[in-house]
Amino acid sequence: MTERGQDVHRVFHDVERAASARPAVEFLRSVEAAPTTLAYRTRLAEHLAPAAGETVLDVGCGTGHHAAAIAAARAAADAPGPVVGIDRPRMLEEAAAAHGDAVRWLPGAGEALPLDDDSVDAVYAERVLMYVDDAAAVVAEIARVRRPGGRVALFELDYASMALGGDAKTAEAVLEVVCGTVRCDRMGRTLGRLLTDAGVVVVDQTPYALPIPPPVWASAVRAPVEEAVADGRLDPERVADWFAELAAPGAWPGSVTGVLACGR
Repeated sequence: MTERGQDVHRVFHDVERAASARPAVEFLRSVEAAPTTLAYRTRLAEHLAPAAGETVLDVGCGTGHHAAAIAAARAAADAPGPVVGIDRPRMLEEAAAAHGDAVRWLPGAGEALPLDDDSVDAVYAERVLMYVDDAAAVVAEIARVRRPGGRVALFELDYASMALGGDAKTAEAVLEVVCGTVRCDRMGRTLGRLLTDAGVVVVDQTPYALPIPPPVWASAVRAPVEEAVADGRLDPERVADWFAELAAPGAWPGSVTGVLACGR
């Protein structure tokens, strides 16, 4: 489990400067294990559906789990082809250590993809745009490297849609703090516009409700809330009562909506 008190979003903002990549790694492992992740990944795979020889690109591949799974699925289906994962060097170290050379691990940033124009057939980015300074620039780069008619899929959480349990007024104050941990707290609902502005035709947008498992709660909710209490933005007694309420038997901590947008 991600250690309590470590805000994972600080790591994702600039993993190269973080003291350790471990919070991000544990966070990603927790998300990968969520049943809802399997649901949207199934739809994503159906849309990308690479034929033999086609190139698939994972922008912001993190620890490489999904890119490696795509490479394995292609091999099993007798439809081999290049799978490229792009991320910061520290994350690629984790990816290469876990998955070897089944994927081509390429250091780079979404705002300036180290690939030629019209060089990939299917490209996706997952929980990346909510952290970058210029999401439109990243989507424009995705459109640039995509071959004409190639497939694009973007999945982003929409933090402003987060539903938290417990006392409503406290939950509202907590949500304001949590939304402030990402560059854009409404990224999920903006994907269609970003794709359209980049010249990609949107063919589908589907929302998915994701529960917030304990490791994600600890790093994405509790840690920034504790920081807000420490610096006086939230009342400590009120927050302590709220945490106790959510720890009671039968309590529901919350969920967040993610949006999968597919285009051509």
